[in-house]
Amino acid sequence: MTEWFDGLSGIEQFLFSTGVFSTLIFAIQFVFSLFGIMDDDPDAAADSSHGGLSFGDTFTIRNGVSFLMGFSWGGLMAYDWGLTHPLLIALVGIPLGSLLVGLNMLLLFGMSKLKHEGNIRLENAIDEEATVTLTIPGSRTGVGKVRVSIQGRLKEYHAVTDGEALSRNTSVIVLDLAGSQLIVGTSHQ
Repeated sequence: MTEWFDGLSGIEQFLFSTGVFSTLIFAIQFVFSLFGIMDDDPDAAADSSHGGLSFGDTFTIRNGVSFLMGFSWGGLMAYDWGLTHPLLIALVGIPLGSLLVGLNMLLLFGMSKLKHEGNIRLENAIDEEATVTLTIPGSRTGVGKVRVSIQGRLKEYHAVTDGEALSRNTSVIVLDLAGSQLIVGTSHQ
């Protein structure tokens, strides 16, 4: 193996070494991403939802590795075609590296659209129908519980009422929020 490598020209050795190194780093990044070890920061994704790309979205280590991988293997391909001048090699390698960066960004953008925020927002419970599961004392003198469907999930929350006490299995409407408690009242049917 060392005899073969020593037989390469200096530019071929550089491109081959860069290609192997960047491909190895790319493979490690891929495996880590696959198992969730190296995940993109969800807060950064939420901050960049203003529509444009920021500097940090474009110039990342992942994109740098993708560029080096495309540039080096593209340069070796150009050298194999007989384009031995460094400028000609760069004219093939730079567009190929840029293409891989573009594909990488396109795939990551597509994957970010698949992400789903799992947080339930209690504001979405307002005006929803609920069922009392633990008696709610009247006039906010105590706390009971209700079961309500929010964002497609059936959950149980602490609840208070301004009116009369509400017994189990009573159908109620969520009127408002009081911190993390729901304010409920009897439903008008």
